[in-house]
Amino acid sequence: MSECAPSCDQVPGAVVQNAAYKGYADGSVEFFGDQIEILTGYSRHDFNSRRLRWLDIMHSDDRDAAKKAFMSGLKGDKTYTRQYRVVTKSGQTLWIQEWGQIVCDAEGKIDSVIGVILDITAQKLAEEQRLRIQQRTGKYLLFSLNAIQYGIPIERIQEIVRLLPMTPVPGTPAHVRGMMNLRGKVIPVVDLRRRFMLPEAECSQETCIIVVEVLGTTAPMLFGLLVDAVSEVQHIRGEDIDEPPQFGMNVDVRWILGMAPVKKTLTTLLDIDQVLRIEGLEALNKETIGNEKS
Repeated sequence: MSECAPSCDQVPGAVVQNAAYKGYADGSVEFFGDQIEILTGYSRHDFNSRRLRWLDIMHSDDRDAAKKAFMSGLKGDKTYTRQYRVVTKSGQTLWIQEWGQIVCDAEGKIDSVIGVILDITAQKLAEEQRLRIQQRTGKYLLFSLNAIQYGIPIERIQEIVRLLPMTPVPGTPAHVRGMMNLRGKVIPVVDLRRRFMLPEAECSQETCIIVVEVLGTTAPMLFGLLVDAVSEVQHIRGEDIDEPPQFGMNVDVRWILGMAPVKKTLTTLLDIDQVLRIEGLEALNKETIGNEKS
């Protein structure tokens, strides 16, 4: 079970919703019709001959959860429902909803399983889109770099401070301007102009530092972002946010959360965790926290 994809098209215009099967304790499965071939690209004879098990096409990331659902049903009323992904013969991915009835013999051992699988890929894609819109809807702090407007989700902002003295740290990336002391907290400061390879500029009265909280591997961390100016906070609807543009394999756009028009200005919304996922910064942050406590 993997990502998501349309059903195979061996039969033009065909829409396969479900397929019935009978499974056995050794993991083999028999399908009762040819719907499974339209659905997965594999014929029922591939499965019925036991050359292929259903588990073989199940996405590796979903196997443990699928097994737990089955074992829970076995210990309970001998029925189970589970959702997972399968990889089709052409390499596409489908989301599957499965209902099963476990049949046991007189000794309580598994004799067989009777069940139905349903392709729910379209529903899953719709759910993911709704969730994406819901998660992206909210307030964003807008700021500028080189006359370009950017935004960060407001919940990641701790505070905005004026330009403070910074102490350079040898061995750190060029875009790390240094460490600043903010009321006893020593925080790394990243120059976003340098991070995005924009032209250098003199600091002005509007230059400031945005203190953000970043998700570290073990605990949240604080970083300062040096920006040209902060403008305002705007509420942006998730449905107004477009996916990041694709520039080819050599351009990494993972740090872009999305693009949205704000007051007729196209604004780049940042995934701040990706922006600050710089080798060595997390260790540097942990070291400064340790120094504060000692």
